[in-house]
Amino acid sequence: MNDLCRKQRGNALIESALTLPLLIGSALVIADLYSINLARAYMEQSAHTVASTLAMQNRLDKDGLQALTEQSAAPGVLGDYQMVISRVMLDRRMPWKPLYRGNAEGLCPELFSGDRYTGELPEELPANSGDDEDDEEDSTSGTSIVVVQLCRNSDTLALSSALLASKDIQTISFARMSYSDIELDAPLREEVGLEDEDS
Repeated sequence: MNDLCRKQRGNALIESALTLPLLIGSALVIADLYSINLARAYMEQSAHTVASTLAMQNRLDKDGLQALTEQSAAPGVLGDYQMVISRVMLDRRMPWKPLYRGNAEGLCPELFSGDRYTGELPEELPANSGDDEDDEEDSTSGTSIVVVQLCRNSDTLALSSALLASKDIQTISFARMSYSDIELDAPLREEVGLEDEDS
């Protein structure tokens, strides 16, 4: 009887020793996925807030933009991130160079080539034919979209770097700008390459 009890205890110990690493590993993966999904949700909210706020402005200044980005995308919550803010016309022209914010560099892939936007847009100039084409182009020629691209690395989110590979997380938010003419202050004009031009 004693031998049987010892065997049962030994089997229970072996089962526990085999099961415990699996339970710990599963818990770490679940915690990592939760942290990454939480970070992604905050990034999407931050990018949307910046895009929708900027889309309503007819004047931008460097201090106001800095306050907006710091409040909407707090480094204390996001960690190291890069934000790229672009103004894109419906024909994909970019009248300004992109604005870069955040405390990291090189996280976001470039969605432009020269002064042309190459990423996806929620709307573009329609392909019209006939007499109405000029009227349509006139009504949309001044329409632009603010594109906010927000990127961060998942390194600091994962409890177990061996379980989840390090990768960059990206979210993009779009908002149609309410004004066709946007006034920029001198520091922002210099940053976007409009020192000697009209915005």
